[in-house]
Amino acid sequence: MTNTRKAGILLPIFSLPSRFGVGSLGQTAYEFVDLLARTGQSVWQILPITATTQDEDYSPYKSTCAFSGNYDLIDIDLLVEKGLLDWNFINTIDQSPYQADPRYADYGKARALKMIYFREAYKNFNPANDQAYKDFKKENAFWLDDFAMYMAIKEANGEKPYWEWPNPRNEANQDTIDFHCFLQYLFFDQWAKLKKYANDRGIEIFGDMPIYVSRDSSDFYYNRDMFLTDEKGEPNKISGVPPDEFSATGQVWGNPLYDWDYLKDHDFDWWIKRIKKSLELYDIVRIDHFRGLESFYCIDPITKDAINGQWVKAPGKELFDQVNKEIKNAKIVAEDLGIITDEVRDLLEYTGFPGMKIIQFGFSSDANNLNLPHNNPKNSVAYTGTHDNTSLAEWLKTCNPSEFAYAEAYLRMSAYERYTESLIRAVMMSNSDMAIIPLQDWYDFEGWSRINTPGIDEGNWVFRILPHEMFNRELEGYISHLTGLYGRYKNR
Repeated sequence: MTNTRKAGILLPIFSLPSRFGVGSLGQTAYEFVDLLARTGQSVWQILPITATTQDEDYSPYKSTCAFSGNYDLIDIDLLVEKGLLDWNFINTIDQSPYQADPRYADYGKARALKMIYFREAYKNFNPANDQAYKDFKKENAFWLDDFAMYMAIKEANGEKPYWEWPNPRNEANQDTIDFHCFLQYLFFDQWAKLKKYANDRGIEIFGDMPIYVSRDSSDFYYNRDMFLTDEKGEPNKISGVPPDEFSATGQVWGNPLYDWDYLKDHDFDWWIKRIKKSLELYDIVRIDHFRGLESFYCIDPITKDAINGQWVKAPGKELFDQVNKEIKNAKIVAEDLGIITDEVRDLLEYTGFPGMKIIQFGFSSDANNLNLPHNNPKNSVAYTGTHDNTSLAEWLKTCNPSEFAYAEAYLRMSAYERYTESLIRAVMMSNSDMAIIPLQDWYDFEGWSRINTPGIDEGNWVFRILPHEMFNRELEGYISHLTGLYGRYKNR
């Protein structure tokens, strides 16, 4: 019988160590793949790798284009290997103004420094002699042309969002347009090589596709017919969720909402292209906020009251019927967290996609809680927590006393020196086909290592591991042992 049990580690690219303020697609990414292989893992789960903006606090879930690559993650050393930079130039730049705490990403400093190097690399680039660049532009023209134009106008207007542009159609410099095409080429070239390296070592990349796009994006700016807008072409409803486990007052995300009637009339063409592109980048795709494809929550953009929003039906089954017609054997995972109704469960069953089970949510009721490991269905992904949860160590310190007592009895936590080990073991031994543990939980890190706090805009997406934490033989032995103990170790 084929063993379908897999294990993986969740770590965003930006959380890797690097010398330039934010993780990159360079050496440490390759070293992390090697770590995954040494510990018997099958999967590297990451967060979205699309371009981000300062106005959205660099959130990977509010990109300037759903098809783009995040140029902050381009590795400088690899540009030297490609012959686009040399160390003489790199060393002429005083990097002291751009130094930051290596524990936390500083996107502002990292982008400012990297842009100096990117522009020098652009000067040294000859597109006429690069057939791969020509092919890239041709294959990606359906999104790249709009994105590069949007970014060029945005740059000419001081990086402001489009609604603050005084002369939006008269400030697109062709050289700047070409520069942004060049950055996208660099990103996807580096990404393709990293993904191949991972796949060659038996590691699947588990990527994340946000359900929504940002208002400050080429997607919305050039495709407003796809969205619910007023007579001025601006969003008349915005995204969010009502009160749930993460927020007592709900969350206002602020993204434009799709006009599903329009999308359905056009055979969901934009969504099909987006899913196809995601499946080129990743081996497995998680659709964020899957429940929004059954019904989506509408918030008034003026009052921004998340408590009094409304649910509106979406054509999820029709969408996935079209996906199945055009994309065969797509590996998709549904993020089915939050308020899940019978209709959402029905859509999940209709698609056959695995859902997600979070052990931190398992101790708030009784033995029937579906997040408890003994209830996990085989076709699911089990987690200690996601990027939206605090770390296990912090959860144990801050959870409700009744939850702690239930967890203590359920897991026999007192049998372990580190209480977090009992939760990790429970996830690893669960019936779920796949078990994912954030790296912070393997390290027993506390709340300072949290990736994102839903409903709070600042201080997110910054956690990074330090260089010496990439090479911890004791930790590797611990990961390998538990991965093998519960039948998830991938032999190579």
